Amino acid sequence: MNTQDNAKFHIVLVSGVVEKNGKYLIAQRSFDEIQAPGKWALPGGKVELFTKENDLDVLEKTLEKEIEEEVAVRIHPKPVYVKSSSFTRIDEATVVGILFLCKWKSGKAEPLEDTIKVAWVGMNELDNFVFCAGIENALKLADERRSSMN
Repeated sequence: MNTQDNAKFHIVLVSGVVEKNGKYLIAQRSFDEIQAPGKWALPGGKVELFTKENDLDVLEKTLEKEIEEEVAVRIHPKPVYVKSSSFTRIDEATVVGILFLCKWKSGKAEPLEDTIKVAWVGMNELDNFVFCAGIENALKLADERRSSMN
């Protein structure tokens, strides 16, 4: 797509570090995924256009929707911003990722859309999983944020 000002476009990705009883929810990506197939990641997804013009809280609404669609869990409203980052996918699409710390509200975690396994893990269990790039660091940052809030 060409724009008058030659703007660059990015996929906007929201991810949630969902906490329940001191453990965090991770999901193994489907082997059909473009980026990091079969690796463990955080639930979340791409921000899409909502039906209302100028809809508020689009990041938070997307996060809630994507987590429920991917792992059958509902989160409390008002997730806490942790960090943003950017990367280039294997297909050369550029992604801006926004990470939130979320509190589990309800639901039994199970793999649904785009996931094949789920697990609740403590920080001392991270070595048992093969994560997408940056996920271990994201979990550590979110854990530090949660600790500073208590």
